[in-house]
Amino acid sequence: MAQIMRLTTHQQRSEREEAAQVAEQLSLLSEELLQHLPGEARIAISRATYARQKAARPDTTEGLWPGGFTMLSRNQTIAIWDAIRALPSNDRPHQVRHVFDLVLVNLRQDTGEVLLTRDQLAEKVGCTSNHISRMMGTLEKMDVIRRERRKIEGMQGRGMAVYFINPHVAWNGSLDVRKAQAAETRPPMQLELLQGGAS
Repeated sequence: MAQIMRLTTHQQRSEREEAAQVAEQLSLLSEELLQHLPGEARIAISRATYARQKAARPDTTEGLWPGGFTMLSRNQTIAIWDAIRALPSNDRPHQVRHVFDLVLVNLRQDTGEVLLTRDQLAEKVGCTSNHISRMMGTLEKMDVIRRERRKIEGMQGRGMAVYFINPHVAWNGSLDVRKAQAAETRPPMQLELLQGGAS
């Protein structure tokens, strides 16, 4: 039986080779030198190295980890699952768990941004966008995620809500960036405070 091969153009091969060379050069920077750089510079170098490595070896369906992977804190994740199960029924614990699982597998690399919009989450969970807002609010109270407002040109109001995973819970991307983000973020609060809907 003939094997189907993925077509790679000459330009794609050249771009991957160039990315691999850049990543190799960046990796030659000594740990001693990096320690003397400001934190922002170290993060920028880490992000650039990671991006070049990814460009040199893009995800493919044939790979060991098709679509990439997310690193999880086992203890934090179990604590969050337990706290979600303990939510009162009117807080929709089953759907909150579904939202949390979707968040975990849809993270932008090196920022922890949740890539699914509120409407996309609503479609996947099978509920309204307003219900998603409340469920994301529950996860936010747990310090599982944080919310920022992103101004959109031509859009009135505070801007679109953008969510980020707490790096103490999960991460997708460079560990150097994750460490820097975690240093500026508190771990999820003691989740028993949310028992019975009180927070």
